[in-house]
Amino acid sequence: MRVRSLVQIRHLRPSDYRVMPWKNGLGTTTEIAVEPPGAGLDDFAWRLSIADLTASGPFSTFPGIERILLQTEGAPMELMHDGQGRRRLVLFAPHRFDGAWPTHGELGGTPARDFNVMARRALFRPSAAVHSLARGSIVHLCLAAETQILHVFRGKVAMRIDGSDTAIDLLGAETLIVNGQAEIEVAADGDEAVVCVVALVGARS
Repeated sequence: MRVRSLVQIRHLRPSDYRVMPWKNGLGTTTEIAVEPPGAGLDDFAWRLSIADLTASGPFSTFPGIERILLQTEGAPMELMHDGQGRRRLVLFAPHRFDGAWPTHGELGGTPARDFNVMARRALFRPSAAVHSLARGSIVHLCLAAETQILHVFRGKVAMRIDGSDTAIDLLGAETLIVNGQAEIEVAADGDEAVVCVVALVGARS
């Protein structure tokens, strides 16, 4: 079976990512992908990035943006949302919050790395889920989303889109963007793999 013609696939590697300053100028982030391509921090539809934190401090604010943050390395840090409470993060557990909230991140005693999903609320309803796959394990994704994004935190996976006979190998730190609704099979290829699946559903869907 061949991949549907309406499905578009982008395979991104770390060499495709770009390092950019934070909106508040207090650090840098590695931008994995942004839509539309080349969009700035005030006009993107969605954005995927990784940030390395070496000190506690304020987060940039993004009015109109829905944020999902996953801490992937370091001692769990605490996010304090001004007037909205506080949350101690759990590694690889998605935390959703309004990008307009003034937010302060307090490190847990070590540097930290986080994985960020940001989507304009007027356009998309984002979600994120992390799958830990033992050797030989397979997960089938059939999400009613305009865009599905898979990012490998650890290990290696083999992916098939819409039952294609050809597998796409995705290594650690690599990303696959699938535009168009598709069925995706993800199989751990080797040792344990940890994969984040981001779904972007149109706000009017």
